Amino acid sequence: MKKIMSVVLCAVMTGQVAVNSFAAFDAPKLSESEWNSLYISSVEDNTLPMLNVGADETQVSLCWHADKASAQPQVILSNNSDMSDAVVFNGITTPAENDRQLVCRVTVTGLKENTVYYYQWNKGTEWSGIEKYETKSFSDHKVMVVGDIQIAEDWREDSDTQEQIGHNWNNVLAEALEKNPDISFLVSPGDNTSTGETEKEWQTLLTPKALRSLPLALAIGNHDKKGMMYNYYTNMPNEYYGRFFAGLDRDFWFRYGDVLYLFYDSTSGNAPDHMAMTKKAVKENLDAKWRIGVVHHGIYGAGDCIGDAETEILLTTIFAPIFETYDLDLVITGHTHSQGRSHFMQDTKVVGLAESGKTYTDPKGIVYLNSNSVCEKVIMDYEAEHLAYSFMENDVTTYTTLDFKGDALVVETRRGDNSQLLDSITIVRTKEHNENSAGNILKRAAYKVVEFVGLVYTLIDNLVRKLG
Repeated sequence: MKKIMSVVLCAVMTGQVAVNSFAAFDAPKLSESEWNSLYISSVEDNTLPMLNVGADETQVSLCWHADKASAQPQVILSNNSDMSDAVVFNGITTPAENDRQLVCRVTVTGLKENTVYYYQWNKGTEWSGIEKYETKSFSDHKVMVVGDIQIAEDWREDSDTQEQIGHNWNNVLAEALEKNPDISFLVSPGDNTSTGETEKEWQTLLTPKALRSLPLALAIGNHDKKGMMYNYYTNMPNEYYGRFFAGLDRDFWFRYGDVLYLFYDSTSGNAPDHMAMTKKAVKENLDAKWRIGVVHHGIYGAGDCIGDAETEILLTTIFAPIFETYDLDLVITGHTHSQGRSHFMQDTKVVGLAESGKTYTDPKGIVYLNSNSVCEKVIMDYEAEHLAYSFMENDVTTYTTLDFKGDALVVETRRGDNSQLLDSITIVRTKEHNENSAGNILKRAAYKVVEFVGLVYTLIDNLVRKLG
C-alpha cells in the first residue's frame, strides 16, 4: 500500500509540476487608474508591436510601425535574458496608413517547443526593451478564444469608451492567462476594432502587456472591414487573396501540431476563392488530425443571427458546405455579442446532441461555437432548438479554451471575471478525415452553382466598391 501511495503521490506531484512549469504571462489585472496610466503612456505613439502566429508551431511573426526615416525590419532572438548569442531575423517594410511611418514585418523561425526566448525589435532609433516569449508543447496544446474585442470610442452612445473597452480586454486576458499559463496563442473571430479606420483602436488593442508574449490569430469582421487598418497592423501566415478578392478581403490558414486552422473572411461572398483556399490548405495538411474553422458571422450561433436571412440563408449556403465537405470538427464564430454553442450540425439540421459535460467519439456533424464580446454583452431572453446552450451569464465577457490532448479536444467556456465554468464538451477523433468520400465529392460538384452565383455577386460588389 505504501508503494502504491508513493507512486500516486509522485504522479500527482509530477502532474502539478507539469501544470505549473510554464512561466506566468506578464498579464496583471489592473485597476481603472492603473490601466488609464498605461493607456495614456502608450496609445499615442503608434509603435506597439503585434505578435502573430506563424505558418506553423516553429514560427512567430511580428508587425509594428516605425518612423519612415529610420525604420529597420529586424528582430533579435536569444535564449538568454541578457540577449547574448542573439540571432538576427530580417523582414520587410511596406507603406503605412500615414505619411510619417513604415510598417515593419518580420517572421522568426526555428523555434523549439517548451522553450523560453527573449527578443527585441528594432524601433528605428533604438532597440525595444527585452520581452519574453515562451513556446509551449507542439503536439498537445491549448488555444484561447475571445470574440468581438471591437475597441472603439464611438461604438454606441451608451457604450463603454475606447479606454474602458481596453480595460475590459486587459483584465479578461489577465484572468484567462493566470488560470491557463499553457495557452499557446489567442484566436479572435473578427471585429477586432470598431471603425476599422483609426490608429488608436489598434494601439488600444495592443496595449495589454500580455500581448508581448501571446501571439494572435485575428479573423476579419464586418467592423474591421469598415476601413483598411487591418492591412497595416497584422502579419498573418499563408494569406490567400485568390483570384477575385479585392481590398481588405483575404482568408488565411496555419498549422499548429496536429491541428489545421482555417480562417475565412465572411464579409465576402466570394465562394470560389473560399473553396479554393480550403482545398489548398487541406491538400497541404492531409495528416492533420483536427480541422478548425474560424469565421466572423455566427452561423448556427446564438443571438440575432437566429432568423436572420443573411446568416441563415446566404452565409450558411456559402460556408457550411465548405466546412462539411472538408470534414471540419469545430467552427468558431462571433458577431452577435452573445455566447452559445450548437449541437452537431449538418445540412442545416441537428444530427446529434452535444450536451455540456459529455464526451462524443467520432461524431457526425460540426459543432459551432459562438463567442460573446469584450465591447458589449448581450443577454439573450430566448433559445432556438438547434442551440445546445445559450449562456445567460453575459453580464461579463467570457473566454473559451480549446485543449488538444492526443485524440481528444476539450472545449471549455468560462466567465471572464472569475473563470467559473459555464460549459464544456469533449470530442474524440479516432478516424481519419474523409473529405474524398463519394458523398462529399458530389456535394462539392453541386456547390459549383454556389461558386458561380458567389462569383457574380463578388464581381458586382467589387465594381460597386471601385465606383464608390
